[in-house]
Amino acid sequence: MTAQQPEGSAQERKRQRRLRRWWKRVGVSSLLVGAAVGAWAYEDAVPAAGLKGILPASPPDVFASDAFEALGPTWSDWSQGAAEAIDSYYKADGDVAAQKAALASVKRKLGVLDKALADNSYVMIAEPLTKLRGPLARRVALGEAIFATLEADPDAARQQALKSAAQDVQSALTALEADLKSIPGGLAWLPYLHADALSKAVAESTSGEALTAALNATKSRLAARATLSDETQKAFLGRPKFLALETAVQADLSVLEQPAKTADPAAARAALTELVAAIEDYEATSSAVAASNVRAATKKVSDVSADGGAALKKALDEFYFSPNLQIAASETFLNRLLSDARTEQGQVNDYVLGAAVGGWQTTSSTVSVDVKPADDEIKFDLVLSGTIQSNTAGRTDQATIYTSGYHTFRSVKGVMYDGEKFVTTPAVTAVNANNTTTGAATRFNGTLLSGIAQRTAMREAAARRGQAEAIAEGRITARVTPKFNEEVDKSFAKATEQIETDLNKGLKETGIYPDWLKLWSTGDQVRVASRLMPEGKLGGNNPPSAWLASGTGAALVMHESVVNNTIDQIGFAGKKMSEEELRAHLEGFLSKALSREFKFQAPKETEAAPSTEPAAEEEAESTKEPAQLVFAENDPVRIQFRDGELLLVIRAGLERKSGEPIPAHEIVVPLTFTVSGDKIMIQRDVLQIAPIEGRSNPIQQKVMNTRIAASLPDREVPGTFTLKGPSREVTAKVTDLKLVDGWIAVHVD
Repeated sequence: MTAQQPEGSAQERKRQRRLRRWWKRVGVSSLLVGAAVGAWAYEDAVPAAGLKGILPASPPDVFASDAFEALGPTWSDWSQGAAEAIDSYYKADGDVAAQKAALASVKRKLGVLDKALADNSYVMIAEPLTKLRGPLARRVALGEAIFATLEADPDAARQQALKSAAQDVQSALTALEADLKSIPGGLAWLPYLHADALSKAVAESTSGEALTAALNATKSRLAARATLSDETQKAFLGRPKFLALETAVQADLSVLEQPAKTADPAAARAALTELVAAIEDYEATSSAVAASNVRAATKKVSDVSADGGAALKKALDEFYFSPNLQIAASETFLNRLLSDARTEQGQVNDYVLGAAVGGWQTTSSTVSVDVKPADDEIKFDLVLSGTIQSNTAGRTDQATIYTSGYHTFRSVKGVMYDGEKFVTTPAVTAVNANNTTTGAATRFNGTLLSGIAQRTAMREAAARRGQAEAIAEGRITARVTPKFNEEVDKSFAKATEQIETDLNKGLKETGIYPDWLKLWSTGDQVRVASRLMPEGKLGGNNPPSAWLASGTGAALVMHESVVNNTIDQIGFAGKKMSEEELRAHLEGFLSKALSREFKFQAPKETEAAPSTEPAAEEEAESTKEPAQLVFAENDPVRIQFRDGELLLVIRAGLERKSGEPIPAHEIVVPLTFTVSGDKIMIQRDVLQIAPIEGRSNPIQQKVMNTRIAASLPDREVPGTFTLKGPSREVTAKVTDLKLVDGWIAVHVD
């Protein structure tokens, strides 16, 4: 197979996919519920085995034929085989062995997609490959988890849980020890935590009284930090590695307290059927209701399955509970933001080795960033490099020595960020002083002894050169180091305060602060991964790693669940608002979230296109009168990132001062984003509108279409933005933008 551009009208195929997806969205819940009920009815007659009755009767729409066609004709054989394998898997015919064979066949097809995505020769079809790969990987993992859940042995499952919990404790201890080694005196905390006794107990057994006692002893010491009066010690025991150990210890104790579960195969099958239906609903609609159903069904599986949902949790953690926002910034990009260059001139007025030294000097310095590897924090060095060039005259009673100086210095100061605060280390400065004597004048100048006196003075200056350079090195260090420490410490203390007051405070108050956060750095890149997943919601999965290869710039990769979980916090459900009230509501929420006043740009007046249909003209005219959107109680606003489009889904009705109210409709607004130079072009495609309940009314749909379309015209927005560093502002530019499989990837340079 070779890379091939898809043939035919891509826009038309996209529209057809959208229409199918839209119709499926309208009826997906009832269809899936019907499938589940049918499965249970089947079980009443003939006990089902394996996936039979748990999976839908046919593959999801994402695996429709045009999804394969987008790969091009050179992939036709693979596409046909993949479509047949997926269809066979969902039919779930035959015994369990046959079903597992069908799943294995699908997994092999998935392996081909993984191999192609790792091969640069397929870069031209990376997006259609990703569009297939993501949904297929999620369903393969879910299928394997279902088999593992159904076949779990209660005793074996408990032993595995005990083993995993013990391994987690040992891993946490090892990580803590490594962290403490990097801190002067840090290892002294290990005896306080009874770390050796715990490590020994974990190594000897995964259960028993000795292990329980060791776990409780360490737990007690960790919990005691709340009673410490020394705030420094309390903060130290709150470091991430201590918290990770505390979590692992508590998890192990919880597993030890739980006896082996009694399996309930029928209840497990029913819960798994409910879970699969909820997941398929969520995949199609990104619905908050479906997300809540997934979480509820997951708990049911955990309650009734022999392994307590362990196998299922592993799959869901990777594909539905993972980070949904990731940021990567290259060292080059950070240097643009944090680097600085200065040139300073000044007089020299000093006293060195018995001589009064005067003259001029020029100091040129630059600050650069050197990213360092770190597992649980962002770590980098700020490097201050510079030169000092001087021309001085050192005067004594005997002679005046003229000296040209060229001194270099390098000061390195470590900076760490753990997601809450910046911590700096003292700067370490190295100086290389170099003085050259350029001349000498004595009181014998102009006499016969002039040459002898000058040579004597020059020899004396040369003899003292090493001592003078050592003094210069000390004085440069004493001048550079404190100033560098002061400026950097002040700058990052201010940054810590601003992050808390200008960012975190608003996010926490509005309920959109991440519930999980991880930071780390490599040798040339810093990374942040976070998850916004409130109770009853879902998170992300795994975006292609290539999207986070930031090169010389930075990348932001965000899952639609971030946007949808944020929308749910804004509070549209059941609200009745005019356009002005809606704008004010959004501005209020964003102002609170961003801890600063936020205002939308005033909308421009738009004029509806003339129509040849009298009824449409009449209804279009009526849309100019004041009206209020009446948002649905469930899923009033949803966002989906699909096939290069942002789908804005609005579920709302309309109330007007004159005329009958328009009941709730579901309006799907397709928006495409194109990077063009320093602009981002946003174009709206044809809206799809359908009533949520009841029969369709064409006039009402036209009114809704006119109003929504008028409020979302085609537009262009700046593709550049300004980032503020400690000493300057940097302009960044969006260079690429992708929307695939629930993710948006934005690259800037």
